[in-house]
Amino acid sequence: MPQTEEPNDPDLAAWREIVENYGDRAELPPDAAAVEPATESGPAYSIRFGEFGDDVDEAFEAPSDPVDDGFVPPEPEPIHLGPARTAAWSGVLGAPVLALIATVVVTATNMSVPHWFGWLLVAAFLGGFGYLVVTMPKDRDDPWDDGARL
Repeated sequence: MPQTEEPNDPDLAAWREIVENYGDRAELPPDAAAVEPATESGPAYSIRFGEFGDDVDEAFEAPSDPVDDGFVPPEPEPIHLGPARTAAWSGVLGAPVLALIATVVVTATNMSVPHWFGWLLVAAFLGGFGYLVVTMPKDRDDPWDDGARL
């Protein structure tokens, strides 16, 4: 059953005023804080902009001395790649680069590349990728390490 009486709700009254005045163009005075404009469709509310007490025009100055907390990061370990791992990485990274270079050369010139060259690149990529996957470590050095590093 619909209500016949409207409750005395200020939010509902404000909403109804917004709906009634939808599409009307607001007229703003030159100084909105000093004068309240009158509109044709109902009461107008003055627009007031607050004043900020902080100094927003001043530039931020960073401290001149960085905070010294005494932390010195350890020296990184050198990369130890054996000949098999180096060949595997060369196949994984080098085969697509060589394929791209061969494609550009064949497209730009009248040269041709033998079919075995493409199969060699595919084999180098797949072989290198397979070797790197098979030789991955199976477990962690530290079981409590979650992998997060700073």
